[in-house]
Amino acid sequence: MSGLPSAGHALLLDPSTRDDPTLYRRLHAEAPVLRTAGLWLVSGYQQVSRLAGDPRLVIDPRAGDPPLPLTQSERLESIFGRMLSFRDGAAHRRLRQLVSGAFSARRTNALEQTVRDLVADLVAQAGDAEFDVVPAIAERLPVLTTCRLLDLPTEHWSRVDAWARTLTGQLFRFGQSADQLAEVHRQVDEMTRFIDDLAAHRRDRGGDLVAELFDAAQGADARLSHDEFVSFVVLLFINGLETATAAISICVAQLLRRPELAARLRREPDHAPEVVDECLRLDSPVWLAARRALAPIEVDGQVIEANDPVFLLWAVANRDPAVFAHPDEFRAGRAGRHLAFGRGPHHCLGAAMARVQAAEVLRQLAAYEHLRAGPGPARRRHTAALNTYDSLPVTVTPAGEPLSRRAEARLHATSR
Repeated sequence: MSGLPSAGHALLLDPSTRDDPTLYRRLHAEAPVLRTAGLWLVSGYQQVSRLAGDPRLVIDPRAGDPPLPLTQSERLESIFGRMLSFRDGAAHRRLRQLVSGAFSARRTNALEQTVRDLVADLVAQAGDAEFDVVPAIAERLPVLTTCRLLDLPTEHWSRVDAWARTLTGQLFRFGQSADQLAEVHRQVDEMTRFIDDLAAHRRDRGGDLVAELFDAAQGADARLSHDEFVSFVVLLFINGLETATAAISICVAQLLRRPELAARLRREPDHAPEVVDECLRLDSPVWLAARRALAPIEVDGQVIEANDPVFLLWAVANRDPAVFAHPDEFRAGRAGRHLAFGRGPHHCLGAAMARVQAAEVLRQLAAYEHLRAGPGPARRRHTAALNTYDSLPVTVTPAGEPLSRRAEARLHATSR
């Protein structure tokens, strides 16, 4: 295991070094549970899966000793602190049960045609020669889908997008000036008034997601406080925004590397979901998850002590050869469930919708007979937890056309 602890620790300190299959193989073979520099790196598929469901590992950084804040702003700390994403145990189960309807199979299926239409519109707006997939499609599709989910008029979409990006940018961000925080608080106040007004106009509508959440916050038997209601709607605004953008970008990047894959999707568009799953297994958008132990946990003969930081390495577990044969190769339709959307009680709520979005983007881009990377290089970005693209230029030649809605409908009718 010579040098492995320091090499493993470097994965956290320098995200640009992460794409190292040789190091992944060493971790799997020598130390799927590795202690280094006072923390734990867990990379084995079985070990990650087990610990992701262990209630003794918590996601809330405020549960540690010392507790760590979520953001610099006390006002945002209150909003973020009530979110499902940062709750554990019984509080998490209660909130997840209430919000799970927003991402139910029924709602996801109902939005499939909407996603199809949105992608067709975005592809048409991007043009028919050269465009950048990230700003043209990958960044816009998730927020537009959320607005359709909440049945928001189109004139509100840009405001929701701006609020969502402001909020996601505040998580674990510190050192801002008083003027910067004042602008953030102005946007938060504006957004909260918007949410309250939205609820007031929706309270009498049946089957509406905002109205359902508002009803849960009313009366003596209210299942949600008003602050929890606001946090829920904010969560819907920002849920998976960066993750979905990253997932779409990663899938398109894999498509550009494999012309034979685009040709297959032109012939067999119904294979897009399994292609998406393999893209995300091979290049996981969320690279890791941070947890903290509340009590000692024994795993593989080692003891994770109370208050120890634990990092579950989703991306490395997705290359575990004990689960995925030839893990560095692209093989759509593999057996085995990847961990790109997590595992356990904090499994990504929007996973099904992210798959629908990415699959539809692949179908419609693959419908171009000539699709290639460029002009200019793609720009990759690695953060502490995220793998994504800031830019992904593509060129399509006039010989191909994107799927029109009519052609797309015919394609789906004949491929079923």
